[in-house]
Amino acid sequence: MKTVLFIGILSVVFFSNNLVSAGQTSTPLTGGIFAGYNRSNGNTNKSVANMRLDLGRLSGRHAASLKGGMSYSSNNDLMDGQKWDVLGRYSYDFIQEGEWFTFYQFLADHDRFADIHYRLTPSAGFGYHLARLKEWEWSVDAGFGVRFERHRVNPSEDDVFPTAIVHTFMKKTVFSKAFLSEDFVIYPGLEAQVASTIRSETVFSNPLTDRLSTELRYILDYNTAPSEGSKKSDIQLLAGVNYTF
Repeated sequence: MKTVLFIGILSVVFFSNNLVSAGQTSTPLTGGIFAGYNRSNGNTNKSVANMRLDLGRLSGRHAASLKGGMSYSSNNDLMDGQKWDVLGRYSYDFIQEGEWFTFYQFLADHDRFADIHYRLTPSAGFGYHLARLKEWEWSVDAGFGVRFERHRVNPSEDDVFPTAIVHTFMKKTVFSKAFLSEDFVIYPGLEAQVASTIRSETVFSNPLTDRLSTELRYILDYNTAPSEGSKKSDIQLLAGVNYTF
């Protein structure tokens, strides 16, 4: 676990350095904090809590971001869900018009009930901005990386293997001020018997004030070959508030 913390801190320092040194014309640091909590009572008492923090800064052709989140759920006062993830990402528009870009990123995540003690995925690649308007954004990117997986219950499944990454992000303004976004990524396994993983996060956000908005989030995590006793798909439907700064 100390190794995970060291690598995580090192990645934060690396991307923070890019935020500071990206250039003199950089925009102020922006971000948002999301908090959601759902509880149902009846035959079962189910509760789900989720929190996310997003940070980012632009500087000419440079862009850097740091995102993290954690989720906890319980059923009849027994924990049945525990997740966290941290993603640091740096991209550079290497063509003057700003359509093509290269990216470097580091993902660390944990899912207790999928038997992922921790998983580290550094990767790099190229992407293209199909649209960069205020009311409509769309980008696609792809690359290659390495996955380091460590398991809590089945340590015999620990492994290191190459992976590809295919990612797209879309954001569309709806109803004048609200927006709908989709963040979709797939990590295809490049070797036989290596699982492919998919993550999709759909967000509908409706502003209450300039900085505060209500959000509905639908999150799907899918693993083609989960550990023994784990399900292939995990779905979260969350309602909460988001504060931007």
